[in-house]
Amino acid sequence: MFSVEGQSQSVLDLMESEKINLANDESLKLLISANPILIDVKPAIEVIPNMARNIILTSGALMEWEKYTGGQRSAVIGGVIHEGLASTAEEAEKVILSGSVEVRGCQEFGCVGSLAGVTTATMPVLVVEDRNSGNRGYCTLFEGKATDRLNYGIYNDNVRENLMFLEKEIGPLLGDIIHQSGGIELRPIIQRALRMGDELHSRNTAATLLFTRELFPHLLSLERKGADKKSVDIFLDYLLHGDYFFLRASMAAAKATIDAIKYVPNSTLVSSMAFSSGEFAIKVAGLGDKWFRGPLPIRESCHLLEGFMEEDIEIMGGESIVLETAGLGGFAQAAAFPLQDYQGGTPQKMIENNLKMYEIVHGEHEYYRIPYLKYRGVPTGIDVRKVVSSGITPTLDIGIAGRGGGQIGAGSFKAPIEPFQKAFEALLSIKK
Repeated sequence: MFSVEGQSQSVLDLMESEKINLANDESLKLLISANPILIDVKPAIEVIPNMARNIILTSGALMEWEKYTGGQRSAVIGGVIHEGLASTAEEAEKVILSGSVEVRGCQEFGCVGSLAGVTTATMPVLVVEDRNSGNRGYCTLFEGKATDRLNYGIYNDNVRENLMFLEKEIGPLLGDIIHQSGGIELRPIIQRALRMGDELHSRNTAATLLFTRELFPHLLSLERKGADKKSVDIFLDYLLHGDYFFLRASMAAAKATIDAIKYVPNSTLVSSMAFSSGEFAIKVAGLGDKWFRGPLPIRESCHLLEGFMEEDIEIMGGESIVLETAGLGGFAQAAAFPLQDYQGGTPQKMIENNLKMYEIVHGEHEYYRIPYLKYRGVPTGIDVRKVVSSGITPTLDIGIAGRGGGQIGAGSFKAPIEPFQKAFEALLSIKK
Protein backbone atom coordinates (compact mmCIF):
# COMPACT_ATOMS: atom_id res chain seq x y z
CA MET A 1 0.00 0.00 0.00
CA PHE A 2 1.26 3.47 -0.74
CA SER A 3 -0.01 7.03 -0.52
CA VAL A 4 -0.19 9.00 -3.76
CA GLU A 5 1.24 11.97 -1.86
CA GLY A 6 4.99 12.19 -2.17
CA GLN A 7 5.21 9.79 -5.10
CA SER A 8 7.24 10.42 -8.23
CA GLN A 9 5.68 12.30 -11.12
CA SER A 10 5.55 9.10 -13.20
CA VAL A 11 3.47 7.37 -10.50
CA LEU A 12 1.16 10.38 -10.22
CA ASP A 13 0.75 10.48 -13.99
CA LEU A 14 -0.15 6.79 -14.06
CA MET A 15 -2.65 7.12 -11.22
CA GLU A 16 -4.35 10.17 -12.70
CA SER A 17 -4.03 9.56 -16.44
CA GLU A 18 -7.14 10.58 -18.36
CA LYS A 19 -6.06 8.34 -21.24
CA ILE A 20 -5.99 5.34 -18.92
CA ASN A 21 -9.34 6.24 -17.38
CA LEU A 22 -10.93 6.41 -20.83
CA ALA A 23 -9.40 3.05 -21.75
CA ASN A 24 -10.77 1.59 -18.53
CA ASP A 25 -14.19 3.04 -19.35
CA GLU A 26 -14.04 1.16 -22.66
CA SER A 27 -12.95 -2.07 -20.94
CA LEU A 28 -15.73 -1.80 -18.36
CA LYS A 29 -18.33 -1.37 -21.10
CA LEU A 30 -17.05 -4.52 -22.80
CA LEU A 31 -17.26 -6.48 -19.56
CA ILE A 32 -20.79 -5.30 -18.79
CA SER A 33 -22.22 -5.62 -22.31
CA ALA A 34 -21.04 -9.22 -22.77
CA ASN A 35 -23.88 -11.56 -23.73
CA PRO A 36 -22.59 -15.14 -23.23
CA ILE A 37 -24.54 -17.89 -25.01
CA LEU A 38 -23.96 -21.62 -24.57
CA ILE A 39 -23.90 -22.79 -28.18
CA ASP A 40 -22.41 -26.28 -28.23
CA VAL A 41 -20.82 -29.25 -26.49
CA LYS A 42 -18.15 -31.08 -28.47
CA PRO A 43 -14.86 -32.92 -27.90
CA ALA A 44 -12.11 -30.38 -27.25
CA ILE A 45 -10.18 -31.29 -30.40
CA GLU A 46 -13.21 -30.48 -32.57
CA VAL A 47 -13.83 -26.97 -31.27
CA ILE A 48 -10.76 -25.52 -29.52
CA PRO A 49 -8.48 -23.83 -32.06
CA ASN A 50 -5.03 -25.44 -32.36
CA MET A 51 -5.88 -28.28 -29.97
CA ALA A 52 -4.16 -31.56 -30.83
CA ARG A 53 -4.18 -35.15 -29.59
CA ASN A 54 -0.75 -34.81 -28.02
CA ILE A 55 -1.59 -31.62 -26.10
CA ILE A 56 -2.65 -31.72 -22.45
CA LEU A 57 -3.98 -28.44 -21.05
CA THR A 58 -3.69 -27.52 -17.37
CA SER A 59 -4.42 -24.58 -15.07
CA GLY A 60 -2.33 -21.48 -14.50
CA ALA A 61 0.49 -19.64 -16.19
CA LEU A 62 2.61 -22.30 -17.89
CA MET A 63 5.59 -23.56 -15.89
CA GLU A 64 8.44 -25.95 -16.64
CA TRP A 65 7.29 -29.55 -16.14
CA GLU A 66 9.63 -30.05 -13.17
CA LYS A 67 7.79 -27.32 -11.23
CA TYR A 68 4.39 -29.03 -11.29
CA THR A 69 3.78 -30.89 -8.06
CA GLY A 70 1.23 -33.00 -6.21
CA GLY A 71 -2.28 -33.35 -7.53
CA GLN A 72 -1.77 -31.10 -10.55
CA ARG A 73 1.16 -33.18 -11.75
CA SER A 74 -0.81 -36.38 -11.10
CA ALA A 75 -3.80 -35.03 -13.01
CA VAL A 76 -1.69 -34.13 -16.07
CA ILE A 77 -0.16 -37.62 -16.02
CA GLY A 78 -3.67 -39.03 -15.75
CA GLY A 79 -4.70 -37.01 -18.79
CA VAL A 80 -1.81 -38.45 -20.79
CA ILE A 81 -2.83 -42.00 -19.85
CA HIS A 82 -6.50 -41.30 -20.52
CA GLU A 83 -5.69 -40.25 -24.09
CA GLY A 84 -3.70 -43.45 -24.68
CA LEU A 85 -0.45 -41.50 -25.05
CA ALA A 86 1.14 -43.64 -22.33
CA SER A 87 0.10 -46.69 -20.34
CA THR A 88 1.81 -45.94 -17.01
CA ALA A 89 2.79 -42.88 -14.99
CA GLU A 90 6.45 -43.59 -15.75
CA GLU A 91 5.77 -43.65 -19.50
CA ALA A 92 3.73 -40.45 -19.21
CA GLU A 93 6.67 -38.68 -17.56
CA LYS A 94 8.96 -39.83 -20.38
CA VAL A 95 6.73 -38.66 -23.25
CA ILE A 96 6.26 -35.29 -21.55
CA LEU A 97 9.99 -34.83 -21.00
CA SER A 98 10.73 -35.93 -24.58
CA GLY A 99 8.32 -33.32 -25.95
CA SER A 100 6.19 -35.82 -27.86
CA VAL A 101 3.36 -34.84 -25.49
CA GLU A 102 3.03 -31.11 -24.82
CA VAL A 103 1.77 -29.67 -21.54
CA ARG A 104 0.23 -26.25 -22.22
CA GLY A 105 -1.75 -23.65 -20.30
CA CYS A 106 -5.53 -23.76 -20.67
CA GLN A 107 -5.86 -20.05 -21.26
CA GLU A 108 -3.46 -20.11 -24.22
CA PHE A 109 -6.33 -21.92 -25.96
CA GLY A 110 -9.28 -19.86 -24.72
CA CYS A 111 -10.04 -22.63 -22.25
CA VAL A 112 -10.44 -22.52 -18.46
CA GLY A 113 -9.82 -25.39 -16.09
CA SER A 114 -11.25 -26.13 -12.66
CA LEU A 115 -8.60 -26.95 -10.02
CA ALA A 116 -5.89 -28.95 -11.87
CA GLY A 117 -7.77 -27.98 -14.99
CA VAL A 118 -6.71 -30.90 -17.15
CA THR A 119 -8.35 -30.79 -20.59
CA THR A 120 -7.55 -33.38 -23.24
CA ALA A 121 -8.51 -33.89 -26.88
CA THR A 122 -11.42 -36.28 -26.37
CA MET A 123 -13.03 -34.53 -23.40
CA PRO A 124 -16.34 -32.82 -24.18
CA VAL A 125 -16.24 -29.09 -23.54
CA LEU A 126 -18.93 -26.45 -23.16
CA VAL A 127 -18.62 -23.81 -25.88
CA VAL A 128 -19.79 -20.35 -24.82
CA GLU A 129 -19.79 -17.42 -27.22
CA ASP A 130 -20.09 -13.76 -26.31
CA ARG A 131 -22.45 -12.49 -28.97
CA ASN A 132 -21.04 -8.95 -28.67
CA SER A 133 -17.34 -9.65 -29.17
CA GLY A 134 -17.54 -13.05 -30.85
CA ASN A 135 -15.07 -14.43 -28.29
CA ARG A 136 -15.49 -18.03 -27.23
CA GLY A 137 -14.68 -19.68 -23.92
CA TYR A 138 -14.34 -23.43 -23.35
CA CYS A 139 -14.60 -25.56 -20.22
CA THR A 140 -14.88 -29.28 -19.52
CA LEU A 141 -18.04 -30.78 -18.03
CA PHE A 142 -18.58 -31.14 -14.29
CA GLU A 143 -17.27 -34.57 -13.25
CA GLY A 144 -20.15 -35.15 -10.84
CA LYS A 145 -20.19 -35.72 -7.11
CA ALA A 146 -17.78 -38.66 -7.17
CA THR A 147 -14.97 -38.44 -4.62
CA ASP A 148 -12.40 -39.43 -7.26
CA ARG A 149 -12.11 -36.73 -9.95
CA LEU A 150 -9.35 -35.88 -12.40
CA ASN A 151 -9.59 -32.15 -11.71
CA TYR A 152 -8.86 -32.95 -8.05
CA GLY A 153 -5.70 -34.88 -8.92
CA ILE A 154 -6.90 -38.48 -9.17
CA TYR A 155 -6.83 -40.85 -12.12
CA ASN A 156 -7.92 -44.45 -11.64
CA ASP A 157 -10.42 -46.89 -13.15
CA ASN A 158 -13.36 -45.07 -11.58
CA VAL A 159 -12.22 -41.73 -13.00
CA ARG A 160 -11.57 -43.26 -16.42
CA GLU A 161 -15.05 -44.77 -16.52
CA ASN A 162 -16.61 -41.47 -15.43
CA LEU A 163 -14.72 -39.51 -18.10
CA MET A 164 -15.85 -42.02 -20.72
CA PHE A 165 -19.42 -41.65 -19.44
CA LEU A 166 -19.21 -37.88 -19.96
CA GLU A 167 -17.71 -38.37 -23.41
CA LYS A 168 -20.13 -41.03 -24.67
CA GLU A 169 -23.38 -40.26 -22.82
CA ILE A 170 -23.62 -36.75 -21.40
CA GLY A 171 -21.71 -34.67 -23.96
CA PRO A 172 -23.56 -35.83 -27.09
CA LEU A 173 -27.04 -35.59 -25.54
CA LEU A 174 -26.37 -32.17 -24.05
CA GLY A 175 -25.03 -31.05 -27.42
CA ASP A 176 -28.25 -32.19 -29.11
CA ILE A 177 -30.35 -30.28 -26.58
CA ILE A 178 -28.35 -27.10 -27.07
CA HIS A 179 -28.57 -27.35 -30.86
CA GLN A 180 -32.32 -27.78 -30.62
CA SER A 181 -32.61 -24.77 -28.31
CA GLY A 182 -30.65 -22.53 -30.68
CA GLY A 183 -28.32 -21.68 -27.80
CA ILE A 184 -28.97 -20.94 -24.14
CA GLU A 185 -28.50 -17.39 -22.85
CA LEU A 186 -26.48 -17.46 -19.66
CA ARG A 187 -26.70 -13.82 -18.56
CA PRO A 188 -30.37 -14.06 -17.45
CA ILE A 189 -29.57 -17.21 -15.46
CA ILE A 190 -26.64 -15.50 -13.73
CA GLN A 191 -28.75 -12.40 -13.00
CA ARG A 192 -31.50 -14.41 -11.35
CA ALA A 193 -29.16 -16.77 -9.51
CA LEU A 194 -27.53 -13.78 -7.79
CA ARG A 195 -30.98 -12.91 -6.44
CA MET A 196 -31.44 -16.48 -5.20
CA GLY A 197 -28.33 -16.94 -3.06
CA ASP A 198 -25.57 -17.81 -5.56
CA GLU A 199 -22.33 -15.96 -6.21
CA LEU A 200 -21.70 -18.26 -9.23
CA HIS A 201 -18.40 -19.71 -8.03
CA SER A 202 -18.56 -21.72 -4.83
CA ARG A 203 -22.36 -21.68 -4.87
CA ASN A 204 -24.24 -22.58 -8.06
CA THR A 205 -27.33 -24.21 -6.55
CA ALA A 206 -29.90 -21.81 -8.00
CA ALA A 207 -28.06 -21.39 -11.31
CA THR A 208 -27.93 -25.16 -11.91
CA LEU A 209 -31.67 -25.47 -11.24
CA LEU A 210 -32.48 -22.51 -13.49
CA PHE A 211 -30.30 -23.95 -16.23
CA THR A 212 -31.97 -27.36 -15.88
CA ARG A 213 -35.36 -25.67 -16.29
CA GLU A 214 -34.16 -24.20 -19.60
CA LEU A 215 -33.25 -27.68 -20.81
CA PHE A 216 -36.47 -29.49 -19.91
CA PRO A 217 -38.66 -28.48 -22.89
CA HIS A 218 -35.94 -29.45 -25.36
CA LEU A 219 -35.16 -32.67 -23.52
CA LEU A 220 -38.83 -33.68 -23.62
CA SER A 221 -38.98 -32.78 -27.29
CA LEU A 222 -36.03 -35.06 -28.01
CA GLU A 223 -37.74 -37.86 -26.10
CA ARG A 224 -40.91 -37.39 -28.14
CA LYS A 225 -38.81 -37.60 -31.29
CA GLY A 226 -37.54 -41.02 -30.26
CA ALA A 227 -34.45 -40.32 -28.16
CA ASP A 228 -33.51 -43.32 -26.05
CA LYS A 229 -35.44 -43.05 -22.76
CA LYS A 230 -32.65 -44.70 -20.81
CA SER A 231 -30.17 -42.09 -22.06
CA VAL A 232 -32.57 -39.30 -21.09
CA ASP A 233 -32.99 -40.76 -17.59
CA ILE A 234 -29.22 -41.09 -17.19
CA PHE A 235 -28.75 -37.49 -18.27
CA LEU A 236 -31.37 -36.22 -15.79
CA ASP A 237 -29.78 -38.21 -12.99
CA TYR A 238 -26.40 -36.63 -13.79
CA LEU A 239 -27.84 -33.12 -13.96
CA LEU A 240 -30.00 -33.33 -10.84
CA HIS A 241 -27.52 -35.03 -8.49
CA GLY A 242 -25.10 -32.18 -8.08
CA ASP A 243 -25.28 -28.42 -7.60
CA TYR A 244 -22.17 -27.59 -9.59
CA PHE A 245 -22.97 -28.31 -13.21
CA PHE A 246 -23.47 -24.61 -13.95
CA LEU A 247 -20.06 -23.68 -12.54
CA ARG A 248 -18.40 -24.89 -15.73
CA ALA A 249 -20.84 -22.89 -17.89
CA SER A 250 -20.25 -19.75 -15.83
CA MET A 251 -16.48 -20.26 -16.10
CA ALA A 252 -16.65 -20.49 -19.89
CA ALA A 253 -18.93 -17.44 -19.92
CA ALA A 254 -16.47 -15.47 -17.79
CA LYS A 255 -13.58 -16.44 -20.09
CA ALA A 256 -15.49 -15.31 -23.20
CA THR A 257 -16.31 -12.08 -21.36
CA ILE A 258 -12.88 -11.10 -20.05
CA ASP A 259 -11.13 -11.92 -23.32
CA ALA A 260 -12.93 -8.93 -24.84
CA ILE A 261 -10.64 -6.57 -22.90
CA LYS A 262 -7.31 -8.36 -23.17
CA TYR A 263 -5.87 -6.07 -25.82
CA VAL A 264 -7.50 -2.71 -24.96
CA PRO A 265 -4.58 -0.26 -25.24
CA ASN A 266 -3.69 1.69 -22.08
CA SER A 267 -6.20 -0.17 -19.90
CA THR A 268 -5.01 -1.07 -16.40
CA LEU A 269 -7.84 -3.54 -15.75
CA VAL A 270 -7.02 -7.17 -14.99
CA SER A 271 -7.87 -9.34 -18.00
CA SER A 272 -7.27 -12.73 -16.36
CA MET A 273 -6.25 -14.46 -13.14
CA ALA A 274 -5.16 -18.06 -12.61
CA PHE A 275 -2.96 -20.22 -10.42
CA SER A 276 -1.13 -23.51 -10.59
CA SER A 277 0.41 -25.76 -7.94
CA GLY A 278 3.29 -23.30 -7.73
CA GLU A 279 2.17 -19.74 -8.32
CA PHE A 280 -0.61 -17.20 -8.81
CA ALA A 281 -0.58 -14.97 -11.91
CA ILE A 282 -2.53 -12.16 -13.59
CA LYS A 283 -2.74 -10.51 -16.99
CA VAL A 284 -3.53 -6.84 -17.58
CA ALA A 285 -5.46 -5.54 -20.59
CA GLY A 286 -2.95 -2.91 -21.68
CA LEU A 287 -0.01 -5.29 -21.26
CA GLY A 288 -1.19 -8.04 -23.61
CA ASP A 289 -0.50 -11.73 -23.00
CA LYS A 290 2.25 -11.41 -20.39
CA TRP A 291 1.63 -13.20 -17.08
CA PHE A 292 2.72 -11.40 -13.91
CA ARG A 293 3.52 -14.04 -11.32
CA GLY A 294 3.67 -14.30 -7.56
CA PRO A 295 3.10 -16.65 -4.62
CA LEU A 296 -0.05 -18.69 -4.12
CA PRO A 297 -3.26 -17.16 -2.68
CA ILE A 298 -3.57 -16.73 1.07
CA ARG A 299 -6.33 -18.60 2.89
CA GLU A 300 -8.62 -16.39 5.03
CA SER A 301 -11.32 -18.83 6.06
CA CYS A 302 -12.17 -22.40 5.22
CA HIS A 303 -14.49 -25.25 6.05
CA LEU A 304 -13.01 -28.75 5.84
CA LEU A 305 -14.95 -31.97 5.54
CA GLU A 306 -15.07 -34.18 8.62
CA GLY A 307 -11.84 -35.99 9.27
CA PHE A 308 -9.55 -33.47 7.57
CA MET A 309 -7.19 -30.90 9.08
CA GLU A 310 -5.32 -27.90 7.70
CA GLU A 311 -2.16 -29.94 7.12
CA ASP A 312 -4.16 -32.05 4.66
CA ILE A 313 -4.71 -29.07 2.31
CA GLU A 314 -2.92 -28.99 -1.03
CA ILE A 315 -3.06 -26.21 -3.62
CA MET A 316 -3.15 -27.81 -7.07
CA GLY A 317 -4.19 -24.93 -9.30
CA GLY A 318 -7.38 -23.37 -10.57
CA GLU A 319 -8.79 -21.02 -13.16
CA SER A 320 -12.35 -20.69 -11.89
CA ILE A 321 -11.15 -17.32 -10.57
CA VAL A 322 -11.88 -15.95 -14.03
CA LEU A 323 -15.28 -15.49 -12.34
CA GLU A 324 -13.79 -13.00 -9.88
CA THR A 325 -12.07 -11.30 -12.82
CA ALA A 326 -15.54 -10.79 -14.32
CA GLY A 327 -17.10 -9.56 -11.04
CA LEU A 328 -18.62 -12.74 -9.63
CA GLY A 329 -17.52 -15.26 -6.98
CA GLY A 330 -15.66 -13.43 -4.21
CA PHE A 331 -16.86 -10.13 -5.68
CA ALA A 332 -20.48 -11.16 -5.01
CA GLN A 333 -20.13 -12.85 -1.61
CA ALA A 334 -22.87 -10.71 -0.07
CA ALA A 335 -25.32 -12.36 -2.48
CA ALA A 336 -24.55 -15.81 -1.09
CA PHE A 337 -24.76 -15.96 2.69
CA PRO A 338 -25.36 -19.76 2.61
CA LEU A 339 -21.67 -20.02 1.69
CA GLN A 340 -20.75 -19.62 5.37
CA ASP A 341 -21.76 -23.25 5.88
CA TYR A 342 -19.70 -24.41 2.90
CA GLN A 343 -16.48 -22.41 3.08
CA GLY A 344 -16.45 -20.88 6.54
CA GLY A 345 -16.58 -17.23 7.53
CA THR A 346 -19.56 -15.17 8.65
CA PRO A 347 -22.15 -12.99 6.91
CA GLN A 348 -20.49 -9.92 8.41
CA LYS A 349 -17.11 -10.92 6.97
CA MET A 350 -18.66 -11.65 3.58
CA ILE A 351 -20.24 -8.18 3.50
CA GLU A 352 -16.92 -6.63 4.55
CA ASN A 353 -15.07 -8.52 1.80
CA ASN A 354 -17.62 -7.48 -0.79
CA LEU A 355 -17.51 -3.79 0.13
CA LYS A 356 -13.71 -3.79 -0.03
CA MET A 357 -13.87 -5.05 -3.62
CA TYR A 358 -15.60 -1.82 -4.67
CA GLU A 359 -12.38 -0.01 -3.69
CA ILE A 360 -10.27 -1.80 -6.30
CA VAL A 361 -12.53 -1.79 -9.37
CA HIS A 362 -13.34 0.69 -12.10
CA GLY A 363 -17.12 0.40 -11.78
CA GLU A 364 -20.25 -1.62 -11.08
CA HIS A 365 -22.12 -4.09 -13.26
CA GLU A 366 -25.37 -3.00 -14.84
CA TYR A 367 -26.98 -6.45 -14.93
CA TYR A 368 -25.40 -8.44 -12.08
CA ARG A 369 -26.68 -7.05 -8.76
CA ILE A 370 -26.59 -7.93 -5.05
CA PRO A 371 -29.95 -7.78 -3.23
CA TYR A 372 -28.45 -7.29 0.25
CA LEU A 373 -26.57 -4.21 -0.96
CA LYS A 374 -29.83 -2.64 -2.18
CA TYR A 375 -29.28 -4.20 -5.62
CA ARG A 376 -25.95 -2.49 -6.08
CA GLY A 377 -24.11 -3.81 -9.15
CA VAL A 378 -21.28 -6.24 -8.42
CA PRO A 379 -17.84 -4.59 -8.37
CA THR A 380 -16.39 -5.06 -11.86
CA GLY A 381 -13.08 -4.35 -13.57
CA ILE A 382 -10.13 -4.89 -11.19
CA ASP A 383 -7.79 -1.92 -11.59
CA VAL A 384 -4.14 -2.75 -10.91
CA ARG A 385 -3.54 0.86 -9.85
CA LYS A 386 -6.20 0.67 -7.13
CA VAL A 387 -4.99 -2.70 -5.86
CA VAL A 388 -1.46 -1.39 -5.43
CA SER A 389 -2.45 1.98 -3.96
CA SER A 390 -4.94 0.49 -1.47
CA GLY A 391 -3.14 -2.73 -0.60
CA ILE A 392 -6.49 -4.54 -1.03
CA THR A 393 -6.29 -7.66 -3.17
CA PRO A 394 -9.13 -9.67 -4.78
CA THR A 395 -11.19 -12.04 -2.66
CA LEU A 396 -11.34 -15.51 -4.21
CA ASP A 397 -13.82 -18.32 -3.49
CA ILE A 398 -11.97 -21.61 -4.01
CA GLY A 399 -12.57 -25.34 -3.58
CA ILE A 400 -9.90 -27.01 -1.45
CA ALA A 401 -8.11 -30.17 -2.53
CA GLY A 402 -6.39 -32.63 -0.24
CA ARG A 403 -2.97 -34.23 -0.36
CA GLY A 404 -3.40 -37.40 -2.33
CA GLY A 405 -6.28 -35.90 -4.30
CA GLY A 406 -9.99 -35.31 -3.86
CA GLN A 407 -11.93 -32.35 -2.49
CA ILE A 408 -11.72 -31.89 1.26
CA GLY A 409 -13.43 -28.51 1.66
CA ALA A 410 -13.75 -24.94 0.40
CA GLY A 411 -12.58 -21.53 1.49
CA SER A 412 -12.23 -17.81 0.96
CA PHE A 413 -8.76 -16.72 -0.14
CA LYS A 414 -6.95 -13.46 -0.87
CA ALA A 415 -4.83 -12.97 -3.97
CA PRO A 416 -1.18 -12.08 -3.27
CA ILE A 417 -0.23 -8.49 -4.03
CA GLU A 418 3.10 -9.24 -5.76
CA PRO A 419 1.72 -9.86 -9.29
CA PHE A 420 -0.20 -6.58 -9.14
CA GLN A 421 2.93 -4.72 -8.04
CA LYS A 422 4.90 -6.26 -10.92
CA ALA A 423 2.19 -5.26 -13.40
CA PHE A 424 2.15 -1.74 -11.93
CA GLU A 425 5.92 -1.49 -12.42
CA ALA A 426 5.53 -2.65 -16.02
CA LEU A 427 2.91 0.05 -16.60
CA LEU A 428 5.28 2.62 -15.12
CA SER A 429 8.09 1.55 -17.44
CA ILE A 430 5.81 2.07 -20.44
CA LYS A 431 4.88 5.55 -19.18
CA LYS A 432 8.57 6.43 -18.92
